[in-house]
Amino acid sequence: MKKVFIGIFAVVAMTSCNEKKFGAFVVAGKIENTNAEKIYLEELPFGGENPVVLDSATLGKSGTFELRALGKEEGLYLISAQNGPQVLIINDNKSIKLRLDANNFKAYTTEGSAASTSLHQFLENYSNEFRKAADAFMMADSLGKTNANDSIKTVANSQRDLQLKNFNTFLTNSVNSSSSPALRYYIIGKAFKTMDLDEIKKLADASVEKFKEHTGLAKLKNLIDMQISSDPKLALINKPAPEISLADTSGKIISLSSYKGKYVLVDFWASWCAPCRAENPNVVAAYNKFKDKNFTVLGVSLDNDKAAWKGAIEEDHLTWNHISDLKQWESSVVSPYKISGIPFNVLVDPDGKIIAVELRGKALESKLQQVLK
Repeated sequence: MKKVFIGIFAVVAMTSCNEKKFGAFVVAGKIENTNAEKIYLEELPFGGENPVVLDSATLGKSGTFELRALGKEEGLYLISAQNGPQVLIINDNKSIKLRLDANNFKAYTTEGSAASTSLHQFLENYSNEFRKAADAFMMADSLGKTNANDSIKTVANSQRDLQLKNFNTFLTNSVNSSSSPALRYYIIGKAFKTMDLDEIKKLADASVEKFKEHTGLAKLKNLIDMQISSDPKLALINKPAPEISLADTSGKIISLSSYKGKYVLVDFWASWCAPCRAENPNVVAAYNKFKDKNFTVLGVSLDNDKAAWKGAIEEDHLTWNHISDLKQWESSVVSPYKISGIPFNVLVDPDGKIIAVELRGKALESKLQQVLK
């Protein structure tokens, strides 16, 4: 679910909450150590379109400039000099002052715009937090390709998961603490790189509730809702898990509701499904790692051959409970769980609510690490 909108939100957008606050605004300032002759004020339109130049100015002898534009609502703008620094600002005030140094692009200051100052601070923190997560991922990936001791790999994987969790917590806190709708929109756009779509939806929903008239946030929420509705399986998230009551290999009826109070990975598979069989070692590894932390697996097979089903369970060392009505694609579980292909799984929390879908490989381990604290 991650990364679905990375391309769409690489550039973030225009917007606001009270149109009376907006209109003409001026950005005045000075650039040190530059040979540039001109500087530009560009609007970053919603949806990742190319920036639109709203104004330009010839730099004074000492690098001074003044730029003017009309903003309908609070949005994101780019100040850029020829072959020089580029700075993102937010038009939350009619008069914004800016000081830049062409020898140190990051060391700029803003006055008169609290949102622009917050954006600058966020970008600095984002760079630091992202580097920590990236380093942890690279270390775990590098060790995974070596003959390093398993305990060393386990430590590296745990550190990777911790840094990803910390990074996503940083993004969540940054959104929720921001009083700027344009900054919230920008941060949510960044979150598509690492956060699950259902978590991003929560951030967007809360932001739209807080800034009801902000068109960019409203459009962002609509895009997320459209993505979820286009994939029926995603619509299962945060909904009660449909009941399943089927027979195990001995004929005993087992119900999903009997697992209430536990985290349960409901794993839909079949003995004839090669991708399912290839994924089974990952499920086994996750089960063995987390089975003592209030977690288990319930296998639900779309087989129609009981002997083949039982044989695959034994061959793949799947030691948890397994159920099936042996009706293959006519199974009673296909419709309520929107199953169009397997392997497919849903993670159900102790209250019986689906909190994730289609967790495979490292994504399964990472999600379980996150919820089974």
